[in-house]
Amino acid sequence: MIKPLAGAGQPPQPSRTRRLALLRMGALSGLAGLSGLGFSGGVLAAVSAPKQAAAAEPELLTRDELLLTGVLAELIIPRTDTPGALAVGAHRTVDHLLKSCALAPAQAQFRAGLARIDAVAQAQAGKRFAALPPDRQTALLYQLDAGREPFDAADQRFFRQLKAYVAFAYYTSEAGATRELAYLPVPGGFKGKVKVTNATRTWAI
Repeated sequence: MIKPLAGAGQPPQPSRTRRLALLRMGALSGLAGLSGLGFSGGVLAAVSAPKQAAAAEPELLTRDELLLTGVLAELIIPRTDTPGALAVGAHRTVDHLLKSCALAPAQAQFRAGLARIDAVAQAQAGKRFAALPPDRQTALLYQLDAGREPFDAADQRFFRQLKAYVAFAYYTSEAGATRELAYLPVPGGFKGKVKVTNATRTWAI
């Protein structure tokens, strides 16, 4: 999870800890964060739909909006020793979920949130967010996550929703469920004593 910047220091480097924190905070199990989506058979069907080819047209977003969603997703869950959000196509899953499961007001709010990020980047640096250097992108997201000027509480809510979308898309992907998490297709017998270390992974559910 992206945390607010601490004073004038540099933000911490991406790590597996951030990914696990995203999951543990309930972004995956607390699906109420996916406001605008009815979590039902429709969402489950959307997640299980065949993945699009990398060059396929977006379903709801424009190409620029999809590109920005991909950049943001990778900053939220970057590649470490396991694939990041971009590699598993989380941005395309988000686009598919918005198209298949979200109502028009939620779709409009999501697109407005993306436009707001680009507008701030243009105002501050004269470039769209995707064209900014990585350190500047990260600094802006820390401001957004904290709801600090030039962002406000509405922008902060959008970003928290975006993180929930990305976490859901990532941890329902094959790589997210089997390489980032420990996974058993058919759980084995009960083990009453399991050694837990800092390297022990949370189980996919």
